[in-house]
Amino acid sequence: MTRGMVLLRIVSVKFAGTASKMDGMIRYCVVKKRKGLLKRRISYTHLLFIPIDPSQYMYLALVGQMTEKDDTYVAQLLVKLPDEILDDTIRGEHEHFGKKFVEVETLECRSSHSSQGRYVINIPRKGSYIRSDLDIQYRLEHSTVDKRIYELKGELRLATGEI
Repeated sequence: MTRGMVLLRIVSVKFAGTASKMDGMIRYCVVKKRKGLLKRRISYTHLLFIPIDPSQYMYLALVGQMTEKDDTYVAQLLVKLPDEILDDTIRGEHEHFGKKFVEVETLECRSSHSSQGRYVINIPRKGSYIRSDLDIQYRLEHSTVDKRIYELKGELRLATGEI
């Protein structure tokens, strides 16, 4: 083994274990809509604003819960937002949806980005709705050019009639 090969191996091991971390706030919101001919059936869209690095948030919409895995959800990425416009975006959602848009829970968290497409969200003080840390992973096999799909693992109590 040459000297250059040893140096390359040490560098690759160092970067493989490196994870970027940041503190932020995770926000859980719900849009309540009425459906059907007489608008009697109520449906809920569950939304999460999740910090993924010091200057960026993921805006995710939960699509559904996986039946074969407990506490595992499918989420679609709506957009990645710069930190500077997060509050303006939430304010815009309030203006657009009115009373239908409800901020349910805001919790302090620490995000770490351990590998490409994987985020671990550590929540020191669990909430009423987000009851555990979250593990979020990009799922290429379920994604399309237009829709980026993520698998979200964690204990959630989805807000429904009480909001």
